[in-house]
Amino acid sequence: MSRARSLQYVRRGAGLPLLLVQGTAASHLHWGERLMSLLADSFDVVAYDHRGVGHSPSACDSFTLADLADDAAGLLDELDWPRAHVMGVSMGGVVAQELALRHPHRVEALLLGCTHTGGADGSATAPDVLASAIVPGDRSATLRNIFEIGTKDPRQVRQGAWEEYRDADLTLPVNPRTTALQIAAVARHSTADRLHLLDVPTHVVHGDTDRLVPVESAEKLASAIPGARFTVVSAGHFFWLEQPEQTVELVTELCSVPRCEEVRP
Repeated sequence: MSRARSLQYVRRGAGLPLLLVQGTAASHLHWGERLMSLLADSFDVVAYDHRGVGHSPSACDSFTLADLADDAAGLLDELDWPRAHVMGVSMGGVVAQELALRHPHRVEALLLGCTHTGGADGSATAPDVLASAIVPGDRSATLRNIFEIGTKDPRQVRQGAWEEYRDADLTLPVNPRTTALQIAAVARHSTADRLHLLDVPTHVVHGDTDRLVPVESAEKLASAIPGARFTVVSAGHFFWLEQPEQTVELVTELCSVPRCEEVRP
């Protein structure tokens, strides 16, 4: 475990630099050991915690997604990475978009998973769906409900996925105030009118049974980014936990694509 500008992160493997950006109410542990170990076979992979999460600095005041994007750029500085491939999921996908827009020369390629453009599109149906999962006074039951909402079919999910999700949440629970600040930041933010400025290889990936972010939001996102690919996988919102091998294949394929300026004569 390490810190960069007080942000907590873990670093594994060797190879191309890959930054992982998690979503709302999630820590670096929510990537799961299976995915992290597979990525570490080919990448120098860093997964970090946003401000207010884990042992990163507390988030006492409101912040914007631009702030979180700048936090990520600061982490790249601390890692001495001039550029990196970036995978962001859910809220982290919006942060990754903003990172590429604000610091375009720092991003080699983008994999945007189970995400959207923020703003009104970002609210989607998630608040109502998640509210139905909460069991007052029973955190274990609440976690199980959220996992079942976030996966395509919890009865058929791969062995170990539930344990990875449960242990991540119990080991580094996210303060409800931080979660509320994250949700508010997403609601106030939008990349929709700037996505045409993105000039990096981009792959938008979405589960076909995502109950938290409609697949239409991902289609809209992909269509607004020049040259972006769009892939639907057999999964729910937590596609990287359900399909870690396929996720690694998609990341590996994306990272083999050169940046546009490198192929121009």
